[in-house]
Amino acid sequence: MAGRKTSVSFDDTTLEILARRAEEEGMDRSAYLADLVRRDDLRRRIAADTATLNTAGHTLERASALTAALITHRRRTAG
Repeated sequence: MAGRKTSVSFDDTTLEILARRAEEEGMDRSAYLADLVRRDDLRRRIAADTATLNTAGHTLERASALTAALITHRRRTAG
């Protein structure tokens, strides 16, 4: 994984969880953590977009359809 090297400190329990989850996904800890941050960012943006659509009076069904389209687009462009 290319990127800048940084230092982050975790307690032992968190490190064990991180290592276990990364192994389950077949990734090293750094790659897993980077993926986790990207997924969390996407979730937050979707939540903000959904809130904006709801405020604008769009129905939940329409907001869900738009969210699904955004997720599909993101998956296609992420690879």
